[in-house]
Amino acid sequence: MKISDLSIQESFGGKTVLLIGGSGFIGKVWLSMLVDFIPDIKKIYILVRPNKGKEGNLRFSEIYTKSPAFVKLHQKFGNNIENLSNIEAITGDICSVKLGLNKAVLAKLIEETDLVVNFAADLRFSAPLDQMLQTNSGGALNIAEFILSTKKAKLLHVSTCYVAGMADGLVSEKLSKNISPNGARFSAQDEYNWGMQESLGARSRSATDKELKLIGTLRAERLGWPNTYTYTKALGEILLSEKLPRDRLCIFRPSIVESAEKYPFPGWNEDFNGTAPFIQMLSSRYRLLVAKPNHNLDIIPVDYVARGLTIASSALLSHKHLDIYHSSTSALNPLSVALATDYICQYYKTFERKRIDGILFPYPKIKFISPKHIFSGPSLTKIEKTFSFFIDKIKLEKNSSYMLSRFGISNKLEIIKRKAKSIDVIMNVYKPFIYDYNYTFKSENLMAHRVAEKEFSYNPTEINWDRYWREIHIPGLNRWCLSQLKTLSNKKKELT
Repeated sequence: MKISDLSIQESFGGKTVLLIGGSGFIGKVWLSMLVDFIPDIKKIYILVRPNKGKEGNLRFSEIYTKSPAFVKLHQKFGNNIENLSNIEAITGDICSVKLGLNKAVLAKLIEETDLVVNFAADLRFSAPLDQMLQTNSGGALNIAEFILSTKKAKLLHVSTCYVAGMADGLVSEKLSKNISPNGARFSAQDEYNWGMQESLGARSRSATDKELKLIGTLRAERLGWPNTYTYTKALGEILLSEKLPRDRLCIFRPSIVESAEKYPFPGWNEDFNGTAPFIQMLSSRYRLLVAKPNHNLDIIPVDYVARGLTIASSALLSHKHLDIYHSSTSALNPLSVALATDYICQYYKTFERKRIDGILFPYPKIKFISPKHIFSGPSLTKIEKTFSFFIDKIKLEKNSSYMLSRFGISNKLEIIKRKAKSIDVIMNVYKPFIYDYNYTFKSENLMAHRVAEKEFSYNPTEINWDRYWREIHIPGLNRWCLSQLKTLSNKKKELT
């Protein structure tokens, strides 16, 4: 592959960027990098949705002040966003026509914008179909309309490697427009229209969110995607490619985005959708995992993703871009599920084992099981339901309340029920990616650009997985994510 040279400073110098979804995990890190390392950017507009009666600009001002993602900028400029003259947060919503912008702001953006970077997405794996379509597919259409209304703006659209769907083996950096992962021919526009009409009809019949989740899941699986998230993100990609010319569009697909290796500091993470629940489950007494040990677990540190985004954006602005970029590790620096779980065990064996009466108990290894195993998530749920059935029968007997209370059976059953449900949810989320399918995401296109600035160099082969997991990733999750999950869990227990 031909190598092209890029200068990040020259590409972004004097340019105006519209950042959509900049309040998310990746968006904040990328924004911090831009401001920290590229002083000659003319302007960065950040589109933020209003929430709970608070305008987007006020929301982002609070986010900037409080988020550790901006610690480098706080050190340079203070924690008041008004100190950054080239940043302006604006209120808008990609689910609305013309991005929900007022006329004056819209006119200004149409005239000034050189680059739009869209991070906005509904990341829930299983949510009501209409909600997922509105953001992940309809939002993409609204952004395309905005791009076409401008004189020069180009779009870098952030998607996910997992639009590959139910597929094994090597996944290329390309877009399959009219063929679903299972080989069915379909039209993305017709699919989007069908989904919105189906949802509208269901809502008119007073369908519940649960029913709309099921409609989305069944439709996704029918076409070869494991969940509604990957299905609607894939539709968004195709719709954009049909609306925008190639010279104004670039699609960027990260794999599972995880803790920063270096920037803004080692271990920074706030993403509860990645490996945090997975690691939390395996750090407990539950030592079973529905997975195949030789399958790839494709994760990429968020600062690598941010650098990759900068390179792809620079290429797009410089007319040197390729259509699709994967930011992933499974082809360049593969990490197996077995190795990842071994790092988890080693970490907790070293740092988290508890002494009881002076005895240091061993930390057992993780056992890989199938979904049919008696102690897998679904099976635990069935066991819990069986116990519940017999407990309900016992409650009908005389003096049963005293016996159940005396031995704490009801409370223990409630704990089992809660844990079984949690394990079942986690297993179902991860099963397609670590048991059903073994993905290897080709990742050559980012490596095809040689950048002049070392702070934006991108080479995932340099990641030392042992060091990353044990010294950076797991400690970072414990500090920034898992502690919050435990707090939320304790609060829920207090309410029940």
